[in-house]
Amino acid sequence: MSNLIPMVLILSAGVLWQRIEPSNVSTQQLRATLSALVVNLMAPALILYVMLTSPLQDELYQVPLTGIITISLVLILSFTLFSLMIRSGHISRAQAGALILAASFGNGMGIAMPTIQGLYGEQMTSIPLIYDLLATVPFVWIIAVLIAAHFGTRVAGGHLGRELLLMPPVWAIVIALILRYVQWVPHDAIIQALKMLGLSAIPLLLLMVGVNFKITSFHYVLLAIPALFIKLLISPVIAMSSSVPIGLVGDTQIITSITAASPAVIVGIALAERFQLDTALFCTALTLGTIGYILLAPNLATLLAFVI
Repeated sequence: MSNLIPMVLILSAGVLWQRIEPSNVSTQQLRATLSALVVNLMAPALILYVMLTSPLQDELYQVPLTGIITISLVLILSFTLFSLMIRSGHISRAQAGALILAASFGNGMGIAMPTIQGLYGEQMTSIPLIYDLLATVPFVWIIAVLIAAHFGTRVAGGHLGRELLLMPPVWAIVIALILRYVQWVPHDAIIQALKMLGLSAIPLLLLMVGVNFKITSFHYVLLAIPALFIKLLISPVIAMSSSVPIGLVGDTQIITSITAASPAVIVGIALAERFQLDTALFCTALTLGTIGYILLAPNLATLLAFVI
C-alpha cells in the first residue's frame, strides 16, 4: 500500500489549497482552470500515449470485453435506479447524473493500477491498464459525456452530437484508433511529449479531487451509499461472473474484477463541472469510494470466491 502514499500527499495538497488559497486563487478558480486544462489538453495526450504504446497481450480482448459487459450492465442498473429516485423526488437531475457517473465508471489508471501493483506486483499492472484503456476510457468520453449532458446542462437547440464532437478526448480516441489500424507509430519524440503531457494529467486530477475532498453533509453520505454499493460490490461480482465464459482465469480474472470495483473516475469531476452536475455529491461518492476501495481490495478476491 506504500504506492498510494504519493497519491495521498497530492490529495492533501489539494485539501491544503482549500484552506489557504495561495496567491488569492480561489478553489473555484483553480477547479475551473484544471478542468479546462485536463479535458482540452492533458486527457487527449494521455489517451493518445496509452493507446499508441499499449502492447498486444493474450488478455487484450478478454479483459476489455469483460469491462464492456460489466460497465454496460452497471450503467443500466444505475441509470434505472437513479431515474426512479428522480421520479420519487429523492434526488434532483444534477444529483442523479453525478451518482450515475460515480457508480458506473471506475478509475483504473489512477487508483486500480497502484493498488494492483501493491497486491500482485508490477508485472500485473497491465491488466487495469488494458481495462481502463479499451473499456472505461471510450465509455467515459462518449457515454459519460452524454449522461452528463442529459442530466446536467442541456445543449441549446438539441445539438448534443455537435457538443460531443467538440470534446477533444473523443477526437483523441478516434485518431489513436486510426493510427493503430494503419499501424503507424509517431516518432519517439512525439510519443515522449505525449507521455510527459499525458501523465501530468494524473497528479492534476488528484489535485482536483483534493480541492474537492470533503463530505458536505451526512445527507450526501446517505445519497452516495447506493452508488458505492453498486461500484464496490455489484460491479466486481458482474465482472467475475461475465469473465468466466470469456475465458479469463486465475489472477487475471481476479485482477480484472478488482479493477471493476475501482472508485469513481477522477475526470468525472471535470465532466460534473462542465455540465453543472452536483460536483459536491460526486466528490463525496469519490472520497468514500476511494477509502472503501483501499480497505476492500486486499480482501476482494476472497469475497468474490465466496459470492461466486
